[in-house]
Amino acid sequence: MSELAMHPVPGARQVVAAITRRELVLASKRKLVRLLFLFSTLPPILLTIILLVRNLAEQATGAHLPWDPLLQFLQFQSLPVGLLVLGIGTPLVARDRAEDVLFLYATRPVLPWYYALGRMLAVALPAGGLLLAPGVLIAILRVGITADLGVGEALELIGKLTVVSVLTAWGLAGVSVGASAGTRRARWAMLLALLCFAVPDLIAKSISHRDPWPLGPGSAVSEMIASAFSRGDHGLIAAVVLLAYGCAGFWIITMRVRGEMTP
Repeated sequence: MSELAMHPVPGARQVVAAITRRELVLASKRKLVRLLFLFSTLPPILLTIILLVRNLAEQATGAHLPWDPLLQFLQFQSLPVGLLVLGIGTPLVARDRAEDVLFLYATRPVLPWYYALGRMLAVALPAGGLLLAPGVLIAILRVGITADLGVGEALELIGKLTVVSVLTAWGLAGVSVGASAGTRRARWAMLLALLCFAVPDLIAKSISHRDPWPLGPGSAVSEMIASAFSRGDHGLIAAVVLLAYGCAGFWIITMRVRGEMTP
């Protein structure tokens, strides 16, 4: 039996999963990432407490309290999620470039886009999960305990949360890991990512002071959340902007790795 038959070449799914898993394990060992992860779990806990207190107050007074803190929760939750994305994503490619190890991937069954997708998923999965999972638990809570949502309304809420979480995770991963591919130092990658958050919005505000488009990733996330759960004027634009950031980051990483994989 040939050696190739004994050791079959892994497919794209296995390679991407292995890269993603390795980066998640490495990120979980960093103190800063663990602190940011813990900080990002506080808003869901606070929202759960608020919903329970509101339900008790309604039962005690017999009055309906129309205030729904979900929108404020999601917008606040996007802050620690963004910090977590920067903490995980900005060192990823910069670290490999600084150590000159990208060429090692050429000796393995790793295509440039495998590498790019694995790195981005290592950032997108925890980011999306920290938006989606608490929202799903809250939807279940509001159906089974507070009883202020029906099953259909809860499913609609979860559907919106899924779309928001996926686009947010993809866009922010593209910004952080794409910036990491542009330099050999994590601190410079952090600076590039922060510029991506600030400069597009400054340009948008210089063009239109009254109703600027959400061109930065941070404003795009906020606008998309507002459009999905309340009222927003540029929800579709925000979704396209986040999708574009994710695709641009993926392309930048792929091109950078392809150029440096040559031994």
